[in-house]
Order: sequence, then structure tokens, then C-alpha cells
Amino acid sequence: MRAVTFCNRPVEHVVTTLLTAAVMDVIGGVVDAELREGRVRVAVALPGVVATRTGPWPAASGSADFLSAWAQQLSFRLLK
Repeated sequence: MRAVTFCNRPVEHVVTTLLTAAVMDVIGGVVDAELREGRVRVAVALPGVVATRTGPWPAASGSADFLSAWAQQLSFRLLK
């Protein structure tokens, strides 16, 4: 499943992410989260990380626990 949202305010980003994590708790799955440059270091320290990717398109793959922890980071925003 791939989700696209049109979130503009920070609260919309967090609510969308926490809702996705809640659904993942029920049905399972792994999220592939694109990260801003330099954020892989932060993602590695979060619970539930399965893998990370650096380079031109940094990303982290992880569980619902990862997604919930990622949403709590101060500079958290969904990429559009």
C-alpha cells in the first residue's frame, strides 16, 4: 500500500503518520520513509528500524514503532 497525503500543517503530518502506524500495528508491514539529507543518523537511533539508505535519496525502512518514534522528532515533516 502506498499513501499520498496533502498535509500542509505540522499537526497534519503527525496525525497522518500516527494513523498509519496504528494501521500497521493491526495489519503489519514495513514503511519506507524518505528522509531529509542528514537525517539517516537520527533514524538509525530510533526503535524498529529495519534498514537505512544513504545517497541521493536517503531513507529508512521500519516498523510501526519506528514510524511512531519518527513522528515525535522535533523537525519531523512528511516529504511531498
